[in-house]
Amino acid sequence: MDQSDPVTVRPVTAADVDPLAALQEASILRLGTATYGAAKVRAWARIGHEFKHVLLEEGRYFVAERAGERVGVGGWSPDSLEAELAWIRYLFVHPDHIRCGIGRRLVEVAERAAATAGRPRFEVWSSLNAVPFYSTLGYRLVRAARWPVAAEIALDYVLMSKPAAPPDTRAGSRAASLSR
Repeated sequence: MDQSDPVTVRPVTAADVDPLAALQEASILRLGTATYGAAKVRAWARIGHEFKHVLLEEGRYFVAERAGERVGVGGWSPDSLEAELAWIRYLFVHPDHIRCGIGRRLVEVAERAAATAGRPRFEVWSSLNAVPFYSTLGYRLVRAARWPVAAEIALDYVLMSKPAAPPDTRAGSRAASLSR
């Protein structure tokens, strides 16, 4: 596949769920092993399939495609306690397509959708291997935590936060161009 093919972003549909769960598994296994080791990423990948149902939340999750192939997924969920907070969630890019701007684009689309829904402040639970990525997008470390993914297996991860952008910058021309 030609990496110069344009990437399109659209809402996730029911037909996307299983292929995107496979994309998530490939991403975890290939990109997480150096940080967490084989046993931990296998446990993480297994429980990922349990969370694939969140992709069907209408209008909150998006798939990135290039030349008809699903190459990334990501979205947001509202916080149940803080009216202005959105959680960036389920962001995965196929390992053959990393460092092409797909993850950045998915985060920007999710942030814009959340801000449009009245949630202009963002948080994400980041795997350790993704911390540099989120840092480049303006997210800052809040605290570290451990996530039990299987019996006697826990993943270290971090909570990262991004403050709300001033209203005049959220509706800029760059954001408008991302939805195409």
